[in-house]
Amino acid sequence: MSSPLTDPAASAAATIAPAATVLVLRESCAGALEVLMTKRAAGLSFMGGLWVFPGGRMETADCSAAVSDRAALPDVGSARHRMLDTAGAPVPPELALGLHVAACRETFEEAGVLLARRRFEPSPLDPGQLARIAAFRETGSPADAFVRLLQAEDLLLEVERLVYWSHWITPSLERRRFDTRFFAVRVPDGQQASVDRSESTHHAWLGEHEVRSNLGSGEMKMAPPTIATLEDLWLSHAQHDGLDGMLEAERTRAVPPILPKIVRGHGDVEVVLPWDPRYPELPGEACVVWPTYPPYLAALPSRRALAL
Repeated sequence: MSSPLTDPAASAAATIAPAATVLVLRESCAGALEVLMTKRAAGLSFMGGLWVFPGGRMETADCSAAVSDRAALPDVGSARHRMLDTAGAPVPPELALGLHVAACRETFEEAGVLLARRRFEPSPLDPGQLARIAAFRETGSPADAFVRLLQAEDLLLEVERLVYWSHWITPSLERRRFDTRFFAVRVPDGQQASVDRSESTHHAWLGEHEVRSNLGSGEMKMAPPTIATLEDLWLSHAQHDGLDGMLEAERTRAVPPILPKIVRGHGDVEVVLPWDPRYPELPGEACVVWPTYPPYLAALPSRRALAL
């Protein structure tokens, strides 16, 4: 039986769905960076059994007129011009906003963390309101009902808290493809994470030592973009003064599109990234290649070997 990485025709007609993923962050008492991760159910067709960040595809409701009243980017122009398509052009402003909304919605649906505030009051959500919101989540409501929740509780999504972090596109050999924007945010005060138990079976706050140890032992399995994103987080946190300093410093980071190419070998495959010198000459769908990549990407490996 062929696999998504060995069948060249696997995704010839696959569409690439816009998606959003969120790095929900906090610091331990000792000041170490911890990131919220969930383990996907083993039986799922996409990334089953892997540890991932909360996220998912953008829905039509995320770009609706109703949601625009509940989420407004303070500087949509700046955010839009840092959000590029695979050719390097800025995305439309409605797509930029929709991706921010999708990030907030998916974080709530998959991890139980709501990035919102009362319309006329900047204080954190109170326990009673959080209890009502948690009960709503248990109903498994569809994406358009998320907007109705915001209206019923008179909430505004805090899309301005999201720091646009990275941009990964699923390689062309995969059957299911996503054009995914990664965002980073500190977990709101007073909120506790929990998995939805339908797509995810576990959740955990993980630090660098724990992740490296579990990856090395095989206890945890992650996709290459997840590993690269974690390495990027650890490097950035080490360079800046704590989590808040990191998020502030990275708020205007350059975010090139990353569309990996897959090179098949004997018993394994290599994932080749755009800053690799041989990327332009390798076969397969490509994204625009920047003349110079930001230091945070240049510091990461440009190739990763995977066993088939």
